[in-house]
Amino acid sequence: MTWLIFIIGAVVAGFVQGLTGFAFALIAMSFWVWILPPQLAAPIVVFASLWSHIIALGKEQKHHLPFSLVLPYIVAGLIGVPLGTYLLHLIDGHTFKIILGIFLVLWCPIMYFAPEFSRIQKMGKFADSSVGFLGGILGGLGGFCGAAPAAWVMLKNLPKEQQRYILRHFNFAIQLFTIVIYLAQDTIQKQHLPYFALIMISVSIPAILGAQLFYKISEQQFKRIVLGLLFTSGCFLLSTTIA
Repeated sequence: MTWLIFIIGAVVAGFVQGLTGFAFALIAMSFWVWILPPQLAAPIVVFASLWSHIIALGKEQKHHLPFSLVLPYIVAGLIGVPLGTYLLHLIDGHTFKIILGIFLVLWCPIMYFAPEFSRIQKMGKFADSSVGFLGGILGGLGGFCGAAPAAWVMLKNLPKEQQRYILRHFNFAIQLFTIVIYLAQDTIQKQHLPYFALIMISVSIPAILGAQLFYKISEQQFKRIVLGLLFTSGCFLLSTTIA
């Protein structure tokens, strides 16, 4: 039963990440939190998310979007990751989850009604870097590196292709850097290897299917999916603090 739950979580999370470019940790942990201790689950989540990105990127249609679109997010985010891992030992994780969870639960219904903030839409790379830095910190603190950028690109009312391009490449860079840190700190142990092998088998096809479905949904459908995932993320965070 443990392995079945693990595989189901991986399949569903791989499909969602292939579709949206983020949220693997949110979906997978909603399954895995019941069967895996956090110390074991964290490296598996990062590896699985990274693998999903690699698979989906190979199936992504080329829109010739400039890398400069995501570069400010990535540079600032990489700086934020070590700070987030440092703060992890200073900030109460319970309080962090409550604050982030409340923000997402309140913010998503507001954004559903599509308010437009023209001033935000005109903001440039410095604001993008600030959001990327926050995303890096959140990634170091709790693995939610995609939450802040996802909220921001939606506030800027970017086309869905640009939104997923930013989210996918930002999350890929942050998670790759996190894996490097895990390896340097010997966080990844032999007990993780069977899970990694199973991830590579169970995630690949769902990630490809999700990436292909992206091109068949509308802007409005994409927005609803992203908001639904972020709202679910907030509810999940709050539920884990209560539990």
